[in-house]
Amino acid sequence: MKKVIYIYILDTMADWEIGYILQAIGMEKILNKGTTKFYIKTVGVNKNSVKTLGGLTIIPDCSLDEINEDEMVAILLPGADRWIADDQKLIVGKLTSYIDKGILVAAICGATIALSDLGILNNYLHTSNSLEYLCEFSGNYKGQDFYKNELSVTDKNIITASSAGGLLWAKQILEYLNVYSNTTIEAWYKYYLTGNSKYYLELLSSIE
Repeated sequence: MKKVIYIYILDTMADWEIGYILQAIGMEKILNKGTTKFYIKTVGVNKNSVKTLGGLTIIPDCSLDEINEDEMVAILLPGADRWIADDQKLIVGKLTSYIDKGILVAAICGATIALSDLGILNNYLHTSNSLEYLCEFSGNYKGQDFYKNELSVTDKNIITASSAGGLLWAKQILEYLNVYSNTTIEAWYKYYLTGNSKYYLELLSSIE
């Protein structure tokens, strides 16, 4: 059975924040000539199309009710302006259950508000756009002692990132799921971080 990484999509989602992780997972399919260990599915509160901040129109592969938790290894939550809207209560209500079942929950930018409003970030190391951002926009936030002023933070099966942390967030997701060897992930990360071609050659070498 394939391991499915679900990406939750919603109106006003910051589509660019998932760019690096999409590239990294897509690279696996190319390297393995079409076969993959991991498979991306988009999921929405329903199957209605969403409009991203970048102007894309996306139709979800499935609705929340159609998620197969037996094949689910992660759910990725991109930033958006609508995380506190009433129509997002269904996904927010499921996040605690996913975490308790050992499923990776990775939130970036505005999606960290969803975790904070559940009280989850009160007990896990985490980051966001800033400490002030969480304090201002989340009514249940009391996790100041667990906040890290870093681009992305992993604690158990929760990964949080700031809006500037998409690359490191993707790296930590790859590491958590063991998508590639540590050598390959490090070369991949350094190449996209610096643009230095020597890391591209290291990436190719690590794969061969």
